[in-house]
Amino acid sequence: MLNNNGKKAFINIQEEFERYRRLMNYATDLFTTHSVEDCSIIYASPSVKSVLGYRPDELIGKKLADLCHPNDIEKITVLFSKIECQQAEMRTEYRIRRKEGDYIWFETACIKDGKEDAKELLCISKDITSYKITEQELEESKEKYELLIENFQDTVGIVTKDGYWIYINDAGRKLFGVTRKEEIIGKNIMEFIVPKERERLKNELSKTALSKSIDITVLRTDNKMKAVDMKFLPSLYRERQTFQIVLRDVTEQKKAEEIIYQKEKLSVIGQLAAGIAHEIRNPLTAVKGFTQLLKTEESNEYLDIMMEEMERIEQIVSDLLVLGKPQAANIEMVNIKRILQRTISLFHAEAMLHNIEIVQELDLSDPYIEGEADKLKQVLINLIKNAMESMPKGGEIIIRAKQLPSEEILIQVMDNGVGIPPERIEKLGEPFFSNKEKGTGLGLMICNRIIKNHKGKMEIDSEVNKGTTISITLHKKIAS
Repeated sequence: MLNNNGKKAFINIQEEFERYRRLMNYATDLFTTHSVEDCSIIYASPSVKSVLGYRPDELIGKKLADLCHPNDIEKITVLFSKIECQQAEMRTEYRIRRKEGDYIWFETACIKDGKEDAKELLCISKDITSYKITEQELEESKEKYELLIENFQDTVGIVTKDGYWIYINDAGRKLFGVTRKEEIIGKNIMEFIVPKERERLKNELSKTALSKSIDITVLRTDNKMKAVDMKFLPSLYRERQTFQIVLRDVTEQKKAEEIIYQKEKLSVIGQLAAGIAHEIRNPLTAVKGFTQLLKTEESNEYLDIMMEEMERIEQIVSDLLVLGKPQAANIEMVNIKRILQRTISLFHAEAMLHNIEIVQELDLSDPYIEGEADKLKQVLINLIKNAMESMPKGGEIIIRAKQLPSEEILIQVMDNGVGIPPERIEKLGEPFFSNKEKGTGLGLMICNRIIKNHKGKMEIDSEVNKGTTISITLHKKIAS
């Protein structure tokens, strides 16, 4: 007979057993026990019916490996072998076959009974199919996103709040002129921005809290510059405050806009020229005539100054008329070598007067090209004149001409004068922009137009205090 304490203990055990029984009967997770010897199922909780479609008695004596996916059998084997060797809980994920024949994902946690001579393994299994499907969808989405970003035409990247690159796509490698993306990761974005714009970008990054877009100039590793449209958005990346950055190369777009702007400017200049040229010339002719008459009657240095300035006005008006009126082209075969020699001869006396030596290097076996002799001569006169004016203390001008393999002729006018600052080179050829005190900027503008009409190109390379080289490339035949 049990005493009162024994009865209470027995009742407590029964109540606890009943609680565990109800727990296993109504739990959605599957509780199983397995034989230590062959891992066969000894017990399966009622939830096996809703999870796998089997009645509990149908699984008794079966091995878990018999039900799992062929590719996951090794996972089950490893799981049970490890449990037999240690008391710690072990977990694994695998696919198991339902009674209907389809597979679902299981996560199973197993532990050996605490007794040294335990005969059973205790397992709790959970259906994680929905989680696995979601995980797979996320992984596929991630792969698609990465593929999209990596093949995006614009540069996409992530930088820290301090501006250090954490990630950049393949377009960034091309934009910044590096061979590998790893050459950018870890560096500060300021290293790839032209110095004069770094402070502006730094201020924008420090004060922004919303998505923003700015125009900035990128400095490539080969020192070339690219105009870009930069968009940045504050974001979190692996629990760090970062910026998502998109850089779009708008260099060609800017060039196109500049061409349109220049064409519009030329159009305005042409309209201006047509409207005022005759109005200026008529009174100018009268003033010039009376000034010359006064000079015959008396000697006055102010009259000489007046004549010089009126001649300059006449030249400006003539230049405006060239821009304003379409000139009829008179294309013929011309000897460019002879044009060069005759043009250079015009400056010999003036060159000697200003202590300037003009050197000819004309290597042209076939000097004939299609063009307008007068117009080409006008270009050469303008360029040589500019070269002489850039050397007030004297120096050397080299006129070089040679044939290129591509049926083209290269003409270069090189001086060792004062040179032109880089920021001014871009504006050369614009109307009313000039390096000279009394220049109008129309001379180079006209030269550029003449060369373009000959389907050629003109390039300017200069270094301050070292000199300037103007290169002209002309086709031997002008394409129709």
